[in-house]
Amino acid sequence: MALLDVTKSCIDSIKQISEHIKDAILYLDSGCTESFQLIGAFPVLLELGVRAVCCLENMSPLDSVVDWNSNIDPMRKMVVMTSRLLSDAHRYIVRCLSASYGIRHCAIFTSISEIAHSAYTDSPLGPDAFHEYETLLLQDYEELVRKRQTKSGQSEDTGFQKRLTFEDDGWSHLTSSEEDTSTFEASSSGKDFYKEDVGQELVVSVHHFPMILCPLSPRVFVLPSEGSVAEACLSVEHEDSLSPVLPPIGTGLFSDGDDVPPGAILTAHLIYHLASKMDLKMEIFSLGDLSKNVGKLLTDMSSLYDVGRRKRTAGLLLVDRTFDLLTPCCHGDSLVDRMFSSLPRRKRTAFYAHIKGSQSRAKLGSSSVQRSPVEVQIPLAKILSEEDSKLDDSRLQGNIEAFLRGWDAYNSSSEVVDLSLSSEIELLSGSFVSTENFRGTPYMEALLDRRMKDGTVLIKKWLQEALRQENLTVNVRSRPGSATKSELQAMIKALAKNQSSLVRNRGIIQFATAALAALDESHSARWDAFISAEKMLHVSAEDTSQSLAAQIGDLINKSCLVGSHDQKTRKMELSSRLLSFKDALLLTVTGYILAGENFPTSGSGGPFSWQEEHFLKEAIVDAIFENPSEAKFKFLHEQQYNDMQLKLELQDRVDNLFKFLHKVSGLKRKNIPLRDSAFGSDSHFHGDSYASKGLLYKLLMKVLAKSDVPGLEYHSST
Repeated sequence: MALLDVTKSCIDSIKQISEHIKDAILYLDSGCTESFQLIGAFPVLLELGVRAVCCLENMSPLDSVVDWNSNIDPMRKMVVMTSRLLSDAHRYIVRCLSASYGIRHCAIFTSISEIAHSAYTDSPLGPDAFHEYETLLLQDYEELVRKRQTKSGQSEDTGFQKRLTFEDDGWSHLTSSEEDTSTFEASSSGKDFYKEDVGQELVVSVHHFPMILCPLSPRVFVLPSEGSVAEACLSVEHEDSLSPVLPPIGTGLFSDGDDVPPGAILTAHLIYHLASKMDLKMEIFSLGDLSKNVGKLLTDMSSLYDVGRRKRTAGLLLVDRTFDLLTPCCHGDSLVDRMFSSLPRRKRTAFYAHIKGSQSRAKLGSSSVQRSPVEVQIPLAKILSEEDSKLDDSRLQGNIEAFLRGWDAYNSSSEVVDLSLSSEIELLSGSFVSTENFRGTPYMEALLDRRMKDGTVLIKKWLQEALRQENLTVNVRSRPGSATKSELQAMIKALAKNQSSLVRNRGIIQFATAALAALDESHSARWDAFISAEKMLHVSAEDTSQSLAAQIGDLINKSCLVGSHDQKTRKMELSSRLLSFKDALLLTVTGYILAGENFPTSGSGGPFSWQEEHFLKEAIVDAIFENPSEAKFKFLHEQQYNDMQLKLELQDRVDNLFKFLHKVSGLKRKNIPLRDSAFGSDSHFHGDSYASKGLLYKLLMKVLAKSDVPGLEYHSST
């Protein structure tokens, strides 16, 4: 059986649009940037002849600099690639077009299909979505050109962007922060682009590009965190909803068309077109209400569009995350998990989405879910010598400042350009690239299922092999079967000393540097503290509810140093404290899940007695009230509240928190047929190793063994 390679499919999809992107300025939104970084697409884009790669949301006046080279023809093509709905990306597309003079062809590639645009509740586009959008974009662009003609005698940079509000056609306008763009008119280049625009027509085309994914390895991928699919709600607001980010608690019923969450619609269309791109026919199985709705949508689409087509058959198993919330809350012995936890993530890009109306918003709740970006920032600067790092940063910063001053020299106001650019960018930071490999084996794929010790030892072997190939030696004491921070650091520095060696071995250097971050005491100690706390919760859960409640309360109290008023003592305790108040709240969720599994109750109450729960509520209120800076709640610093009002407000919010915890603890009762019948009494699967695995692992073992799984639904294909 041939294995699928998602990374290769993504790269191949980019190559298939080479005619569009050759000699073009390419604008990527944040979701595409996240995807292309992980698949290593940027060298491919340059090989295909892209003039420049720019940020769609943060269009810069420097984007047009690439066209100043007199040895190449002026740019006539602009390509936009977005992981969002066209209506959400519209304002940014128009803004880029308005600043890019001389553009004759604009091609837009979106990961959201034309059918999904028409099916999505918040999209203003109909069944012929792509053609409709082409017409709307041309209308807006032509209106801007006409305004240039009538206002050509006025200063465009003071009024042009302010007129870009889209009030007449129903598109949301830019906020004031977006309107304040710096002077990007091309007058400093000595070219009169305005005259070239007159009488010229813009050709717009919209295409579907489904392969905007974030592969961690050839066979493991996630969705871009800042794309429309990942940000769409997975549940509507009702009593069975835990959070917009999670599927609802199962009721065993299908949702009708009006009640299907936006996330289910977009997810179904994404899976369908992904399978179609890979020439797969899916045999669909689902477990959970949301998964059943997605499976039904997929089956309906297959019935309509796949008749008579020959494809390879593949099984698709859809499972609601709410069947097992315990596993993602826990901290296992995984090197990859530790690396992602230890490394800083790229900051989310400020994005202002189109809002169609209040009616659907009131029904479906919040329009988007905020997820952390998958893209990490690996601190490569720390492995280089401090002197070289400071020298390079200083020289680059000076060059940027000199260029910006020259760019703004024509400005009559003689205002100093904001030179904070270099302070916002980590000049020497890296990120994971799924195509980086050791002798054909991708690094990330080899590390995904490795424990901390095994993974670091494997990285050490890769470094040793790289040193042998570079004919380099490192004078460091090494023990077989283990890898220390000092060993890895010495080998990384040796490989990075020479620029050519650094480039050749950039993949292993970045993964090894990420492992260093995970090995750092500040990160490893906190992760180990989580593991220890979770073990204590599991032990207490096997005892009594009183014991578990006391354990949860102790974790909350310790996290915020309640009762410690001496500043010197507080400082000493703070330096030794490993788990924050936020960490304690996560452990509280874990404790309630365990309580629901071990001390189930009937009715609407939680798993603990009133006295036990009152003790936990008071612990949380006291912890926040004693240390408001640790809790980071803005309302705690508002002047209109006195101490009594603050405590009452806190108690109300804590009560709402415990309503959520009651839902979490009640998941056990909802999933009894699956958990008990499927996994509790099967003699074929037993032992400590199997018992410690998460529900998804056990489910896959059942499916692969062709055992019956209660509640698993098969969606018959055509």
